[in-house]
Amino acid sequence: MRKRSGRPPRFAAVPNETVDDALSFDLEGLGLLTVVLRHRDGYDITLQEIAEKYGYGRDGLAGAWGMLQVARYVIKVKIQWAGDNQWSTEVVVYDTPATDDEVKELLASIAGEPNVRTVKLEPPTKSARERAAKHAEKVEAKRKARRERRKVDFDVPGQSAGETGRGRGRRRDGGEDQGGGAAAPAAAPPRKAPAAKKQAAKKREPGRRLTQQEAAAVKQVETAFPQELQLPSYRPPVLRDAILEALSARPLDVVVERVKRRWWKHGYEEAVMPGGKGIGSAIGVAVALVRPSMDCPDPMCEDGVVLDKGVPCRACEQRKEDRKRPVPGQRGRASEDQGDGAPAPRRWKCRECKKPGKPGTDAPDGGLCSPCRDDEQEAEAAAARLREELAQAEERQEAEREWLARERWNDLVENAYWEHAEREREAAEERERHEAQEQRKLREAEERRLIQEQIARENPELLAYSQSAASA
Repeated sequence: MRKRSGRPPRFAAVPNETVDDALSFDLEGLGLLTVVLRHRDGYDITLQEIAEKYGYGRDGLAGAWGMLQVARYVIKVKIQWAGDNQWSTEVVVYDTPATDDEVKELLASIAGEPNVRTVKLEPPTKSARERAAKHAEKVEAKRKARRERRKVDFDVPGQSAGETGRGRGRRRDGGEDQGGGAAAPAAAPPRKAPAAKKQAAKKREPGRRLTQQEAAAVKQVETAFPQELQLPSYRPPVLRDAILEALSARPLDVVVERVKRRWWKHGYEEAVMPGGKGIGSAIGVAVALVRPSMDCPDPMCEDGVVLDKGVPCRACEQRKEDRKRPVPGQRGRASEDQGDGAPAPRRWKCRECKKPGKPGTDAPDGGLCSPCRDDEQEAEAAAARLREELAQAEERQEAEREWLARERWNDLVENAYWEHAEREREAAEERERHEAQEQRKLREAEERRLIQEQIARENPELLAYSQSAASA
């Protein structure tokens, strides 16, 4: 079968709607469609060759090919040529399902080509239609079961309106304190009001398109991500939802400034530099750059700064001090202050991950904790393996270069010998032609001499005439 392109190429990758079309084909069909879209026009499609290349069976690929034909990603046509009345099969591949108008236009364009007598559409087989219907039913059943699955509510009920009083002079029942030091009269505990159900944050519903304002705001936040992050062209829903959640609580300029600030403050800029530890997941880092902070209870706190006042957040500063404070040991141990005025010993920190070590222990050689030391050893082993692989690759390339040099030299020598032999042959042929020409001239001269002698013997009177003519 010979391939044709159904449309001019528009994308370097498969469109998102095609990747999400789970009702039409499975992962095997998606991979087969990607392989066929990758090839240029005129490619001879052989399922056996594709199966051997990617380690699949031909029968499995044939089933996936039939599903693609049922979904109209692949249109198969048969063409009869006017020259020899022979039939040939060609397939037209689309990155999205072909419409009826596109199929009609395709048949008309092929029929208008020169030397084409008949063109007809080849429908999918019965087994292909049954396989596609069975696959669609299976996917729909799983989707229905997932929708009907019971959802677990992880929301923690909040306090009631009467339990939210703060400061002195408040009681749980909401009444005022009746005296400076006098106890309030005993009363029956108030009836606890039912806790208000916590409303989940509004998220983007699946399948809903963003409004123009939302799309523009998301685009501006995405432009704030550094180029060194190397985000994929396709933005996954988790990143888009994180941006929308951040924009629901903060203005656009604050979110953009948050992304830029966290990039260098959290050490990502240093990690992507040459010699840095690198970034494991670009999407995970992007979500960490944009999502709201969950550490501080103050809703106006933005990474340690109160937005409406522009002052450092006291809760964040207190939390930092608590983290720096040494953890006391068990009662009676020497790790805590026993009252003699000696301060508690400082805990060493890993120079890589900054995690504190165990109290009462000395920092190991190199100042690394066990996980960081294992990572460093793995990195050194990987670097050693990489150096060994590069050395082996260099040796192979050097051997290949030497072999190519020998082959070129042998070719040069062989060509030189051949040219020399050819010149010798041409010279020998030229000598033979020259000798043959000389022999022919000698024979012709001898024949003229013999003819003249014969004429002189037969006609002696002409001899005197010829002599007188020669003397005159």
